[in-house]
Amino acid sequence: MSSESGFDPDVATWKQLADRLRQAIRSGRFAPGQRVPTELSLTQEFQLSRLTVRRALQQLRSEGLIVVVQSRGTFVRGEQDRVEVTLSKGDRAHSRMPDPEERRRLTLHEGEPVILVTRADGTVESYGAHRVTIVVG
Repeated sequence: MSSESGFDPDVATWKQLADRLRQAIRSGRFAPGQRVPTELSLTQEFQLSRLTVRRALQQLRSEGLIVVVQSRGTFVRGEQDRVEVTLSKGDRAHSRMPDPEERRRLTLHEGEPVILVTRADGTVESYGAHRVTIVVG
């Protein structure tokens, strides 16, 4: 990434940084499993406040593009863990934040919502939101 920031003063800087990092991930410049530059290195490279960098990284986390592994760092999330869930007539899906037991059972990362699929027969399935693709069948 260039050390010349060139940020547009009419657009929130954190959004522009998130866009740049998102593009680096989607282009493969930051590969799945690769460590993302630290907050400190991004603040220095782009001459931004730590709060601005944190907001950008939080946005990417909420999109499921990166994951924070405690004591190890921030990494680009891999697509290999995704599962496809097909909804049939009468099935419903909704999301919410998990309780501590669900977080442990589903091995969810901090800030990752859970998707609950209620089948027409009343059974309920739960998935980490960043690992599931919902398909309407």
